[in-house]
Amino acid sequence: MSEVPADKRRDSETLEQLFSIAESIFNRYGVDFTTAVRGCGWSNATWLAGGLALRMAVEKGTNHLRREAHLGALLPVDVGFPASIETGVTNGFEWSLSRQIRGKNLGDIYPGLEWDQRIDVMRQLWKKVEAVHTVRPDAADPFVRKRWLFYPADVAEARAGLARVVAQGIVSAHLAGLLEKASERFWEGRDQAPLVLNHGDFTTENALYHEGQVVSLLDFEYALIAPPELDVNELLKTAFLAPEHLDPLPDPGGKGLAQYQQAVIDMALPMLAHPGSKDLLLGYAVMLGIWMIENELAHPDENSPRYIERFTEELVSLCNGQGGYLAPILARIDP
Repeated sequence: MSEVPADKRRDSETLEQLFSIAESIFNRYGVDFTTAVRGCGWSNATWLAGGLALRMAVEKGTNHLRREAHLGALLPVDVGFPASIETGVTNGFEWSLSRQIRGKNLGDIYPGLEWDQRIDVMRQLWKKVEAVHTVRPDAADPFVRKRWLFYPADVAEARAGLARVVAQGIVSAHLAGLLEKASERFWEGRDQAPLVLNHGDFTTENALYHEGQVVSLLDFEYALIAPPELDVNELLKTAFLAPEHLDPLPDPGGKGLAQYQQAVIDMALPMLAHPGSKDLLLGYAVMLGIWMIENELAHPDENSPRYIERFTEELVSLCNGQGGYLAPILARIDP
């Protein structure tokens, strides 16, 4: 069974325990564990075999996979969330077993798609996110995170995160002032904003693709109740934030990207029709940027300086009065 990249960050003793538990679970269902294929997830360990999908937490004492299984039962069929079979905890590691959905990771497929295919795929994927937003927040609330991973839960946490970045010398006093103002406008607007169930980590890597169709939106462990601008920001990043690596798709004159960007704007605008949308959208982009800087500081490697510089430049462009990568959509939102 081949190693996945995420295993390189895990100690051998933990991996040995995870493999042993996984083998015992598959054995109970009469599935030969030697036929299992590893999934490439970073936050959990995953195995696929015999029509089953097993996800296991890589740290003891968590409950996110069990919460996700309960939340999955509330999601509309159109989301394509896999049917849960069983959840449990073995030797402190929680796990979730579900039916395997036939398909490949959309994140692997997406770079090889033509522009019209990318537009079609993103429309399909966004419809699934819109379906998620229809779930009643009060029904979903028991099964979502109370401590958000990528975003502060209140204004005090937001200020503390900004202060830590300033203390590291990453953010200048001038930029800190701009970020503080953006944060204040966000928290003022959030109290009056409509709240929905957000996926919370909406990316092509968290979806499955099969024969031209997006068949499933996965990985709801970071789902949260928040204004819809949280998921909208992730959608807009796919179109307006420059990719880390060179896009392999030819685009003479930029026509393909322009069409894709317009399609994404058309998808996003209906969710940005309430008062305060501009401040909410900008606020989520800023808070996510600060978290990404802090994450690099907490887990440094040889790429961290480059990433921190990039994230800081994005924060500057977001708060310099022009709106950064959000500028094209901010210009279309009513004040």
